[in-house]
Amino acid sequence: MVTGETAQMRRVLVVDDEPDILELLTIWLDDDPRCSHVFRANDLEGALSLAIEKRPDIVVLDFCFGHRVSTEILPPLRAACPEALIVVHTASKRAAELSGVLQAGADSIVEKGAETIDEVIDSLFVTARL
Repeated sequence: MVTGETAQMRRVLVVDDEPDILELLTIWLDDDPRCSHVFRANDLEGALSLAIEKRPDIVVLDFCFGHRVSTEILPPLRAACPEALIVVHTASKRAAELSGVLQAGADSIVEKGAETIDEVIDSLFVTARL
């Protein structure tokens, strides 16, 4: 891990329709010294708009948005920020649905509750090579 003045600060976009999860992830990432900016969206359209405008380095994207799933937004999201690390954060254990996430453009999937939030956040930065 790179530290000190040579550390690269990352812009992170957090997307979740659950207000409490969105708030907690935003607070924890705001407090992380590896983040320069944390943007947040509570729907797929807002996520795409912010991705186009802010060009995040990392996107933490919830899998399920009511009756919609993140695979709907992954291709245009990938086009909007092709260099970003896109991590789908999910409580779903349905392998068939989740395999489509990687095919649609996500880089990885993190199961909600499988790790502590600190481990999830650390894994974002390790995967992003920071």
